[in-house]
Amino acid sequence: MSDFPSSSLVARVEALILQVFDVSVQEAHDHASGLAALAHNWGSPEKAAQLDWSYRVRKDLGVRLRWRSDTERKKFESDQQERFRAYDATIKTKHRA
Repeated sequence: MSDFPSSSLVARVEALILQVFDVSVQEAHDHASGLAALAHNWGSPEKAAQLDWSYRVRKDLGVRLRWRSDTERKKFESDQQERFRAYDATIKTKHRA
């Protein structure tokens, strides 16, 4: 297994970061390299490439970087809260049975 993720994966993640967050190209590249390397180390390069990078970028960097769109940030946070509520409701239902 290679120690580094593919340049195409880093470029893809970098493009997502630039699309979502107000950062420099260098900062986006640095974050993309780190995230891709971390994902690469979780398994194989193929599995790293198949991750939901749109979600991962927003989840991992959304609290540290400035969003380009406040509307998109609020929508993501709202969707996250709804996921948590649904998950919590599922757990509570299973424990009552």
